[in-house]
Amino acid sequence: MDFLHRNGVLVIQHLQRDYRAYYDFLNFMSNVGDPRNIFSIYFPLWFQLNQTVGTKMIWVAVIGDWFNLIFKWILFGHRPYWWVQETQIYPNHSSPCLEQFPTTCETGPGSPSGHAMGSSCVWYVMVTAALSYTVSRLDKSSITLHRHACGRGL
Repeated sequence: MDFLHRNGVLVIQHLQRDYRAYYDFLNFMSNVGDPRNIFSIYFPLWFQLNQTVGTKMIWVAVIGDWFNLIFKWILFGHRPYWWVQETQIYPNHSSPCLEQFPTTCETGPGSPSGHAMGSSCVWYVMVTAALSYTVSRLDKSSITLHRHACGRGL
């Protein structure tokens, strides 16, 4: 487990150091993709627009949360911000400094992150639905253009 935690800390350090300029954007994406919004916002909205996508949204919430719970039982990992203070891996109190944010200061096991899993699932369903809609519209318009071009003898 220490191997997983240590690599997780390295990823967090990389993100906090090299992507600091994108903090506002990433925070916005995280807030929009918050799994708590599935039942109150995304499911009703998407179900009215497309029942299949709305149903996917509910399944994402249920299965994603279930998998997260199972993974937390198996891994029972501490949050990285706590783990670096408690582990004996870093000698002479040379533990890495990790910034904490309001969304990372929660209680309970934090590995894997339910918020990250839920947000990525929500965004996956929304982006694939939007792309599918866009592609189908482009296909319809290209067929229409093809019919017009062929009808004129071009």
